Amino acid sequence: MNVSLDPLETCQNGTQWALQSPLSFLFAAAVIVVLTYTWISSTNAIKGLPEINPTGFFSSVAAKKFFTASGLSLITQARRLYPGQAFRVMTQMGERVILPYELIEEVRNQRRLHFGSALVDDGTFMGIVPGFQPLSILNRDNIFQAVTIRHLTKVPAAMSRSLCDEADFIIPKVIGDSSDWHEMALSPAIHEITTKVATRVFLGKEFCRNDDWIRVTEGYTHSWAMGSSELHLWPRPLLMLVQYALPWCKSAIAQATEARQMLAPVIAERQRMIQAAVAAGQEVPKFDDAIEWLGEEAARRGLVCDAAMVGDFQLVLTMVAIHTTSDLLQQFIVDLAQHPETLQQIRHEVVKQLQAGGLTKESLHKMPLLDSAIKETQRLKPIQFLLLRRRAQEDIQFSNGLYLKKGTRTWIDTSRMRDPAAYENPEEWDATRFLKLRSQPGRTNEAYLVSPGPDHFGFGYGIHACPGRFFAAHELKVIVCHLLVKYEWKLAPETDVKPFYLGETSLANPGTKMLFKRREEVEYDFSPMGM
Repeated sequence: MNVSLDPLETCQNGTQWALQSPLSFLFAAAVIVVLTYTWISSTNAIKGLPEINPTGFFSSVAAKKFFTASGLSLITQARRLYPGQAFRVMTQMGERVILPYELIEEVRNQRRLHFGSALVDDGTFMGIVPGFQPLSILNRDNIFQAVTIRHLTKVPAAMSRSLCDEADFIIPKVIGDSSDWHEMALSPAIHEITTKVATRVFLGKEFCRNDDWIRVTEGYTHSWAMGSSELHLWPRPLLMLVQYALPWCKSAIAQATEARQMLAPVIAERQRMIQAAVAAGQEVPKFDDAIEWLGEEAARRGLVCDAAMVGDFQLVLTMVAIHTTSDLLQQFIVDLAQHPETLQQIRHEVVKQLQAGGLTKESLHKMPLLDSAIKETQRLKPIQFLLLRRRAQEDIQFSNGLYLKKGTRTWIDTSRMRDPAAYENPEEWDATRFLKLRSQPGRTNEAYLVSPGPDHFGFGYGIHACPGRFFAAHELKVIVCHLLVKYEWKLAPETDVKPFYLGETSLANPGTKMLFKRREEVEYDFSPMGM
C-alpha cells in the first residue's frame, strides 16, 4: 500500500478521508491545531513588510517547495523591488525576514540577534525529532564554539603536519598516480579527501582511515539533509507523528547511535589509561584530538563527556566543518581549471614557498595570491546566498525603525558581494582582487581569506563569524598545495560547472567531471623525510 507523505496532497484529500475514517475526530483535531498554529505564527509585527512567495490560507507547502526550487531568483527579484528595505519570504524552513545590507553593522555585534539558537531550532526542529537532536550541542553551554576557538584557530605545527601527512596519503589513493589523463567525478573525490584529512586531526588515524566511521558520519549528514527537507514541509505540531513515517528520521537515529557505539570503547580505554597513570603516579597521557578537547571544555562546565556527547559533537563537526570546506575547495579547483594561466601563477608561488620553508603555517602565509584567489571564489559563490542567519532573542528595533519581535528569524542576502559599488567588474573572477586590496590604506585586514568584512561575509561577520574558518582555510590550502605540486587538471569536455541551487544553498555542481594526470616534474617532496 502506497501512502502519500506530501502535506499538500494530504490536505487536499483530507476531507474525504475524514468522513470515511473512524479516526475522523483525530483528523479534525489535527486540522484545528494546524490552523491555530498557522494563525499564531503569522500574527506579528513583520506583517507590514513586503512579502514575496506568499502562502495559501491553509498550507505553506507550495510556497516552501517553490522557494526550494527558485530561491535565488525570488531573492534577486525582491532585492530589486525593495532596495534598502527588509522583506519577508516563505523559505523551505518557514517565514524569514531578509534584512537590507544597510543594517549589517547593526546586525554584526547585536547580541539580541543570535546565530546558534537560529541554527539549532532549524536543525533540530525544536528538539522534537530524536534523530536530529545532536545539533543541539551547538547551543549547549557554548561548548562547541569554545572547542573550536581554543583548538582550531591557531593550527599548531603538529596539527599542520598531520594535515599534510594525511593529504599525502589519501590524495593518490583517490585521484591516482597515472601520468595519463583520466576522467573522474570531482565532487565525491574532493569530499573524500577533505573528510579524511580533517578527521585525521579530529580523531586520528584510527578513525580517518576507518571506512565504517566515514560511512556513519557521511550517512548521518545525508539523512539529516534529506529528512530536514521533508520535515520542514510540515507544521511543527505534527512532527511528532510525521517523523515515524519518514525513513530518513529512522536512519538518523540509527546512525547517531552507531557513532556513539563506535566511540564508547575508545573513551572507556582512555579513562582506564588515565586512571592507571594517576594510580601509578605517572604523567597522564595526552591525546590532543577532538575527544580530549571536548572533555576539557566539558570539565570546565561541570558536564559529563560521555559517548553521547562525543558522538553528537563529531557528527555536527562533520556537518558544519567538512562539507563547507569541501564545497569551497571543489569550486576553487573548477575556477582554476577555467583560468589555467592563473593556475600556473599560483603553482609558481606555492612551489617557491615550499622549497624555501616547507609546508608550514608561515609558508602558507607567504602565498598571498593563493589566499586572494580562494577568497575570490568564495565571494562569487558562497555556500549560501542568504547569510548571517539570526534569531531575535528579545524584541529589537533598528535605527531605520524596523521592529522585530522575539523569535523572528532573519538573514541578509549576499548581493553586496557582487555589488559594483563594492567591487570593480563584480561578475568576473579575479584572483588578484584581494591581493590588490591589501595595498589600499585601511583595507589590508579585510583582504585576507579568514578576515570577514561588510563587503565579504562568506565566513559570517561580527561576533558570530565562523570560529572554524582558520582551520578550514589551513586545511584547504594544504590540500591545494598537494594538488598543484602533484597534478595537472582540466575540465572534462562539455561538463557542467554551473552552481547547483537548492533553497538558500549554493553548491558546487555535483555533476562536474574533471580530467587529472600526475605531473612528471614534482618540485617538492611532501613526505616526512622531504619536509
